[in-house]
Amino acid sequence: MQAPTEAQRKRGLTARKVVEAFGNCDELAKMYCKHVTWRLNHSLAPNVKGPHVGKEKVMAFNFAVFNKFYKTGTTEVEILDSVGNEASSVCRFNMKATKPNGKPYYVEYVLFCKTCVNSGLVTEIVELLDTQ
Repeated sequence: MQAPTEAQRKRGLTARKVVEAFGNCDELAKMYCKHVTWRLNHSLAPNVKGPHVGKEKVMAFNFAVFNKFYKTGTTEVEILDSVGNEASSVCRFNMKATKPNGKPYYVEYVLFCKTCVNSGLVTEIVELLDTQ
């Protein structure tokens, strides 16, 4: 099997682009369609797990995560793997941040992303993480 071309990698890895923008709410907002949905593990609290439906609610969720759950500006990601195409992609990564109490946070995640092929905008995100 041939390795994907640079154009294929750029076009098909929306999940990676979303992860790389973690912490930058303005950049994330540019990627979302009007009716985007974002949900997390079903075992999380309802206000966290979602689903968060609609661009405004997803943006509010992102803001809370990157400015309340963790100290502003402390989010860092390490991409471990990413695959996909222009319609569907997935990214496995480690996220590191500082909690409001000053303690470190470090967890492995997987983020699945569906994208509208016509617009290139994100339509759905499913984010999974170790909740232990």
